[in-house]
Amino acid sequence: MRFKDLNILFVNDDDNINILLKSQKHRFKNLYISCSENFLNFYINCNTSLDMVVLDLDPFYNKNKDIDFKQILSICSHQQFIFLAKNMKTYKRILRDFAGNRSVVFFKPIKLTAIFDNILFLNKKDLKQIINLNHNVSFDVVEERLYKNDSQIFLTNLEHKLILLLIQNINKLTTFEIIDNIVYDGECPSKIAMQNLVGQLRRKLGLKIKSIRSSGYILHSFN
Repeated sequence: MRFKDLNILFVNDDDNINILLKSQKHRFKNLYISCSENFLNFYINCNTSLDMVVLDLDPFYNKNKDIDFKQILSICSHQQFIFLAKNMKTYKRILRDFAGNRSVVFFKPIKLTAIFDNILFLNKKDLKQIINLNHNVSFDVVEERLYKNDSQIFLTNLEHKLILLLIQNINKLTTFEIIDNIVYDGECPSKIAMQNLVGQLRRKLGLKIKSIRSSGYILHSFN
């Protein structure tokens, strides 16, 4: 999946961020920007299928307004979101009735580049369904299931999120920042904890995960 294939909607009330977003429009098939006040009306009347909605929850929280997710999901039941919030209180109140899936919450501040990385991560349309990780281990990307010697095996929640993230970036660097945001929801206790989690995957699955000093990890494909 490339940015040029994606239709993205940013819902944001910060004029400075909107200026930055407008400078990035050329990277996407369509990049729409809406303020929180007009979000629902924009979404309902948008005639483009949106691959991702990046939604800042704070303006809704500050104005004590709810978001009609039922109406949104009645239009597109599989709509994906990246939610942005300054704290846990914000997203817990706004998202208390959210029934969608394949969506994530990130705490602000977060770099725009990290948001873009996660847009690609959550859109998996061009990935093969089955990826062989070594002689014995394979991963079904669509079903997000792991197999060893053709039998399904189960990982812990953190291990599952990490292997999925590494597979999305196979043969490419997965940075510490992205692992923290995706796997630990921005709350990784320490680099040691992250190292231990990677080590668990290496031992359980026999994977070639290379540590890149001060940067992150690379999962190498099986030749």
